[in-house]
Amino acid sequence: MSYFRSVALGAAMSLAGVAGAAAQEVQERTMTLGHVVAEQFPYHTSAMFMKEKMAEETDGKWTLEVHPSGAMGGERDALDALLLGTMDFTWVHTAAMASFVPSFELFNMPFVFHSPEHIEEALSTLDFSKFYEEADAAGFKLIGIGSPAFRYPMNNIRPIETAADFEDIKMRTMGVSAHIDTYEALGSQVASTSFAELYGALQTGTVDGNENALSALNAMRFNEVQEYLTLLPTVANIAVLVMSKSTYDAMSAEEQALVDEIGKQTVEKNNSDYASMDAEALEAMKQEGLKVNEIDDLSSFVEATAPVREKYSQDLEPWVRDLMAEIQELPSAK
Repeated sequence: MSYFRSVALGAAMSLAGVAGAAAQEVQERTMTLGHVVAEQFPYHTSAMFMKEKMAEETDGKWTLEVHPSGAMGGERDALDALLLGTMDFTWVHTAAMASFVPSFELFNMPFVFHSPEHIEEALSTLDFSKFYEEADAAGFKLIGIGSPAFRYPMNNIRPIETAADFEDIKMRTMGVSAHIDTYEALGSQVASTSFAELYGALQTGTVDGNENALSALNAMRFNEVQEYLTLLPTVANIAVLVMSKSTYDAMSAEEQALVDEIGKQTVEKNNSDYASMDAEALEAMKQEGLKVNEIDDLSSFVEATAPVREKYSQDLEPWVRDLMAEIQELPSAK
């Protein structure tokens, strides 16, 4: 798989230094960033990068306090805190963002994107500016859209080759409505098992399968109690770096430019770390005997989940549906 191989071979990311923002234009600030994942994952590693860049580029005038593992609440709590101005930054999954800005439901629908390269091509070549405008109207400063990755299905019943292979497999999903509908459309029975109880449920056969990012599947050792992994781009695992609009609006133009540039680099750091971690996780699970297969023909999966895309897109603005059509016409979607 070229994407993972290229990362595994050590593709380097070059982070340019921040230009502008003379030191005298920068005020002393202590800001907070809360997120829900553990410290080894890219939300946190990129947040720590952001912390370092802020201190470096302001001669220590800016301090970013990073709180991992849900220490400041869940993802919806974090977004509420941004609106209240009691937290300054967060990384959240687009499922949480869609609760506040409905257009982000685009990222939660199945098979809108077909590969990490497809996500990257879409974000780099198409116009996503309306997401930033709608986030602004809802009271957020959207810094960037990142994590070009997927939640891949793993199960104990059979290898997944076509949509029919999901029939009657009891799958545990993230709990996002669009994700649940997706696996039901594919023929699965969706289990409501909590994440904390999932390993035991997979071990005993109460649940047959689950889906998650490769790094999470490996970190939770689910490959010890699962036999088959399919690199099927069912639903994207895209995340957004968001800032409190009240914090951003209170800054000078120079400070805002500094946040924009450091934020851009933070998203790039997150994406690079995500790709590296997923590549390493995939190789580790293969080495431990997990049976992994890729899908060359997505047509049966795309056809089976068409009603899900129709259901969730019909209530969205026409521009979102137009953008989805553009995404699916990109060369990397073929």
